[in-house]
Amino acid sequence: MSILIFMLRLPPGNGGQATMKPLRIYYLSLLILMISLSLTCSAFAQVPLRISIKFILDASDNRPATGNLNTDAEINTEFTSAINILARAYTEFSVDRIEFVDLSGLSQWYSTSAATIDGRDQLRAAAIAAPATYHWRTDAINIYINGGTSSAISDFPPNNNIILMNQWCGNTPSCILHEMGHSLNLMHTHEPCCTNQDACADTITDNSSWTKDQLAQNNYGCLYASCTVSQKNAVDLVYNNVMSYHTDEPQLRLSPCQMDRVSSQAYGDRNWIVSKIPVYVNKYVAGTSGTFASPYMTLQGALNAGGLDNRVLVLQQGAYTTSQELINFSLLDIVTRSGPSSFSLPGVQKYILPVELEKSKNPGVSNAIKSVQNEDRSARNVEKTAASAEANAVRPEEKTAIRADANSRAKFHHDNAIKGLLGAEQFAEGNEKLAIQLELAQRYRDAGDCGNAIRFFKKVAETTDQPGLKEEALSQIGRCGDKKNNIGK
Repeated sequence: MSILIFMLRLPPGNGGQATMKPLRIYYLSLLILMISLSLTCSAFAQVPLRISIKFILDASDNRPATGNLNTDAEINTEFTSAINILARAYTEFSVDRIEFVDLSGLSQWYSTSAATIDGRDQLRAAAIAAPATYHWRTDAINIYINGGTSSAISDFPPNNNIILMNQWCGNTPSCILHEMGHSLNLMHTHEPCCTNQDACADTITDNSSWTKDQLAQNNYGCLYASCTVSQKNAVDLVYNNVMSYHTDEPQLRLSPCQMDRVSSQAYGDRNWIVSKIPVYVNKYVAGTSGTFASPYMTLQGALNAGGLDNRVLVLQQGAYTTSQELINFSLLDIVTRSGPSSFSLPGVQKYILPVELEKSKNPGVSNAIKSVQNEDRSARNVEKTAASAEANAVRPEEKTAIRADANSRAKFHHDNAIKGLLGAEQFAEGNEKLAIQLELAQRYRDAGDCGNAIRFFKKVAETTDQPGLKEEALSQIGRCGDKKNNIGK
């Protein structure tokens, strides 16, 4: 039987949750289409890359009241963006957030900068020495978020078990995916100096300071607008690349070579970095073992080899021949794909706003922000208590009641936090006011209140003198506007 593989990839629609609901792949053979029959095959799940997120709290067990990655919703949005980019790039990978915890008693790391290698390495050494205290895991990439004001830093294989993220990292598009890229052996498109500098021949020569026109001129001798379609695509592939430093346009793209490097590294680290092990099938490569380097040529070859429990069958896009046996193998996950240094440099920061406003010299601001932190902490405690109660509940109706009560009480605290921020805004001036307005816009956005979100993003855009901040605010206005229009249809 000849079957054509069609793959439907949709971004997650679960309100910012950092997990993807299983999609479905539909196998339709021409013969079956002709006789008006169809087959629906097994539930689909991408190859999940395992991450463990830890937020390092201050000495009072607080997170910052303002910022880009200071609330659960903002952190979830950052990881959902990573999932969407991986899906749209037609990689076989997703992100599996296996835990998300707050870390108390480690405030010595609360402001550690992600701009230095030493800070990252010292944190890793301390975590390995006291794994229970730091929630250090050997079966996932350990991502530590703190209240620092730089960006983020990861490490290349074989030391690819840690990422340190300052909570302002979210102002760089796809910041977490950029750092995970380093963990999976991707280099910056602009380093170190020359053609093929990132070990990928399909990304043209780059310089982090070049404009799009300069990128085109230095590679093709023409301004971007005058380039051919293929030349423009090559420029876009680098200028909008997840691993580039060009931040005035979204960093959403990965090249085929980059995807191959990720696949090769993830397979090499399969015993700890993935939740399900990929088994590769590529009709164009005469391999024999199902590894990325030596894939099976046929679906039947993979099936005959056995051992497909807790595996994801990864097919290079194309038409394959198989048997009814595989179609009936309903527990098999299937996905299609299109295709050492010691450290990485921190990412590019688009704007700078003040942090730790609870220490503001303006008492009206500091007191209001402290109340916001109290409400945020209370909301997190409600969620922790509810999660424990749900785990111990036996009947479904008990779990439903626990969740409904928790949602109601958490909303009470979230609403009070908004009131506190509104109060702080009235007292604040200058960049402190901008930081509070941006936080209000983000919280309204994450709560689904696009009207108020747009109102505060507009305030930020109209007031700031930082081009990167204005660009981010205007971009968010556009996204919220699109969301409002879609809801109204």
